[in-house]
Amino acid sequence: MTRLAILAFAGAVLLSACGFHPLYAENEGGGGLRRMVLVDVTAPDAIAPTIRQAFKRRTALGAEAPYDLSISATEQSERLAVQRDSTVTRFNYQLRGRYFLTERATGKRYTGRVVSSASFNVVNSQYSTLFAEEAAKEKAARQLVDDVERQILLELADEKEGK
Repeated sequence: MTRLAILAFAGAVLLSACGFHPLYAENEGGGGLRRMVLVDVTAPDAIAPTIRQAFKRRTALGAEAPYDLSISATEQSERLAVQRDSTVTRFNYQLRGRYFLTERATGKRYTGRVVSSASFNVVNSQYSTLFAEEAAKEKAARQLVDDVERQILLELADEKEGK
């Protein structure tokens, strides 16, 4: 047990010495995009509220944010499994997003593209199919937000390090 504690302590010392800093480390009360951006979403009416809700948990609420983030998203469903009688039994739902991050102080812009997807089954129960479709849309929206956040944080970290 003592050896494990010594190894853990040595590992922590080595990681701090190499300049390692976790990307999602909480700093001044928030990690990730929290308190960094205000979000504006442009997407079809059916999916825009879902994307906004996915960002709501991660972003600033007031005007104190140093960045403005604008997301433009489109959605697409494609048939994956088609039976002999032409009935579709599985769909692939895809969200394609393009984001624009603008630093308020300097006007510097960052852009990027992300794609997220989720699949759902079509079953005999119409209610179950609708529920599965909504769940797939929510999952794709959460993944889109995760990917946008990751890309932005990596880009800002690279710039901070001068790469």
